[in-house]
Amino acid sequence: MVLQNLDLNLRDVVIFAILVWLFIRYTWVMASLTLLLSGVALLVLLPLDIYYSLLPLVLIGLGLGMLLHHYQQRQLALKREARTPRTYTQKEDELHL
Repeated sequence: MVLQNLDLNLRDVVIFAILVWLFIRYTWVMASLTLLLSGVALLVLLPLDIYYSLLPLVLIGLGLGMLLHHYQQRQLALKREARTPRTYTQKEDELHL
């Protein structure tokens, strides 16, 4: 079967583990990069015709949109954290009883 013919060395296992960790940790960014790379690969592999180049262009656009959306949400979160006043001296705080 397939698993009997599978020849993995340590480098392949480490690369796969790093990619899985990146997908778990940065799901949105890795999904958008996957869409971008698959769109570029399809654009290179498929013949030059407007019908065949629509799907790769859609994948590239979707990947770029996801990356820009993630970056914009991250910047808004950082601005929101910078604007929020930090009050550590409330009566209910466990450090200041």
